[in-house]
Amino acid sequence: MKKNFLLLIFFLFLFCLKGNTQDVVSLIDKKDAEVEFEARYSSSDLEEAQVKLIPYPEKVRWGEGEAHPKSWYPVFPKDFPKNIVDEFYELSNLHWLEIDWTSNFSVQFAYDESLQKEAYKLDVTDNLVQVVASTESGFFYALQTLRQLIRESTDEDGKLLPYCSIDDRPAHAVRGFMLDVGRNFQSLSSLKELIDVMAWYKYNTFHWHLTDYPAWRIESKLYPQLTAAENHRPTRDPGMFYSYEQIRELIWYARKKQIQVIPEIDMPGHSTSFTKAMGFKMESAEGMTALEAILLEFFEEIPQDMAPVIHIGSDEIHINNPEEFINRMVEVVESNNRQAIVWSPGLEGPRSVIRQTWGGAVPPKGANLKEIDSRKSYMNAGEPMSFIPTLFFRPLGRGSDNDILGGIICLWPDVNLRFEKDAFSQNPFFSGLLTYSWACWTADVKTAPEKYMLVLPQKDTEAFKYFKAFERYLLDHKQRYFQHKPFPYLKQTDKFWKLAGPFDGDEADKAFAGTTQKLDKFLKQKQLNWKLATGNTLVLKQRWLKDGYFPEAEAGQTVYAQTYLYSDRNQEVDTWINFETPLRANRVYSGIPQNGSWDNCGGSLWVNGVELKGPEWENPGWRSSKQTGWGTPDEQEIPWADEELYWLRKPAKVNLKQGWNRIVVKIPYKTDFQNWMFTFIPLDMKGLKFSPDQLKEFEN
Repeated sequence: MKKNFLLLIFFLFLFCLKGNTQDVVSLIDKKDAEVEFEARYSSSDLEEAQVKLIPYPEKVRWGEGEAHPKSWYPVFPKDFPKNIVDEFYELSNLHWLEIDWTSNFSVQFAYDESLQKEAYKLDVTDNLVQVVASTESGFFYALQTLRQLIRESTDEDGKLLPYCSIDDRPAHAVRGFMLDVGRNFQSLSSLKELIDVMAWYKYNTFHWHLTDYPAWRIESKLYPQLTAAENHRPTRDPGMFYSYEQIRELIWYARKKQIQVIPEIDMPGHSTSFTKAMGFKMESAEGMTALEAILLEFFEEIPQDMAPVIHIGSDEIHINNPEEFINRMVEVVESNNRQAIVWSPGLEGPRSVIRQTWGGAVPPKGANLKEIDSRKSYMNAGEPMSFIPTLFFRPLGRGSDNDILGGIICLWPDVNLRFEKDAFSQNPFFSGLLTYSWACWTADVKTAPEKYMLVLPQKDTEAFKYFKAFERYLLDHKQRYFQHKPFPYLKQTDKFWKLAGPFDGDEADKAFAGTTQKLDKFLKQKQLNWKLATGNTLVLKQRWLKDGYFPEAEAGQTVYAQTYLYSDRNQEVDTWINFETPLRANRVYSGIPQNGSWDNCGGSLWVNGVELKGPEWENPGWRSSKQTGWGTPDEQEIPWADEELYWLRKPAKVNLKQGWNRIVVKIPYKTDFQNWMFTFIPLDMKGLKFSPDQLKEFEN
């Protein structure tokens, strides 16, 4: 078997060398051939920036040299906002910059009413930082940029602050993050920490999803049974809710950080807890009357200036009176001088309602509605590596001709959590949050082929260079600010592969396991469609969707991936290896493999012709009882184990010899419900180089 497999690799390699690079590239999916990559900046603009600012400002002019403040003092206009004064002192403490009124370095704030609401100007010269804005929010965002500009000095010559002139404003009015606490409760302290990070990256909206199937999280004086533990799912923090005082506290805290809180009371779906507590459904006559009273109580407790926008859900529901229900609820919201938001697709409301689009939804052409884009931006559905280009290469509002107000990235921890922090460690939270802030504020990618969201551009294209430059920004912030936070993203523009297939049925397995004559016959009969691939995770076909490297593949087919990994010495390398990343909203996937195996669908990996055995699993062979559709209620209550998510489990040990090491991966596509992908990531690339072909330059 081993001899035959080595022969297979040899013939595959010879076959691959027959064509030149252009031949290989010509076989890449051309679905987006007419779509050009266009960005506001060039890759060299990003590369040459002296500080990797996220989000990147609209205009930056870097000067020659840098200031070295050891201390400074502020100069505020008369009646300056206390929030900004406090923020400046907090920034000073963060960077250990003493406030010294005898210092020769000052930070001067001034108003310019001609600037837009959230715009600012920031200039750094030898002994001066000038900050100009027209509003409190503009000054706040300028300080967030200043916070990133300040770097530590390698000597004792104060801090490093590069000379620059920045004119900046956001591309989108709504830059938001949504968190569902209805399914899994989050403490007020956890939410405040989250808002702090959002503020650093110029978010201005926190969408607070407060009610769902398992629990009602809003205090109700009229109906206290809504928050009673016996009416909540017993595994989902029963009895945990936010008092009106706590809701006001969080809104005030967020307001200091220039973040508006949008509370969501989901109706009439996602309401099992409501029905259990009240004894009737939301869409019933009694339910609508109760909801009106609930909304009016909320509005009385939370004044209009604290929550001018209210989300009322309305998605994933089929009722007999949809028009009556949604119009009645919107009337309650609007008659109390609040703006209503609904999910789309969901119940159709009047034109005055803002639609928040999700999933694969594309609003009707010519509708000219107000829209917040949340499509393809669910963190819990994101594979940590491929999720970043998905956010980066997709302009907000793509495919819609509505009035795009901005975007809200969402986190739905549907499955039960062991600890509240698991909501963030089990998902690409911080890396996604930073990337989405760039997409919302900078909005630099104007157009890009849709496939780039899962299939990275070919090397040496401007799109590839551009993403590679952004990746350096992301990793710089990981190093500077998130060393002690879960941040499962590693450089992937240095990983190169070739893909062969797909091959139908077990035909490929039989040929590869057969004699040399069978292999020769197979190669003559089959034309291998090699594709170049780049990245830490290769998405062959995403569940449900026709995207990835093989969007037209069918269940029962197999693809082989091949690369060469050069090592400058004999070494053992910690490596993340994975074949299917489950969607964390739904406990339906191929499951935990048997001991010694990597994949329940038959995936395998060979290093220099020797099969790399999978780990000893804590729960080997576990599979969800359903392999399609939604997970069972009981299984949704089983928290994700670390071993099920490759970025949380113990990395594999891969032995590499000095010189070239051939990596071959068999990746079967077993069912239509499979998230068909493969991950291979050495955690330390020191002394390592990837190439789909052996290159002499690495050996010198």
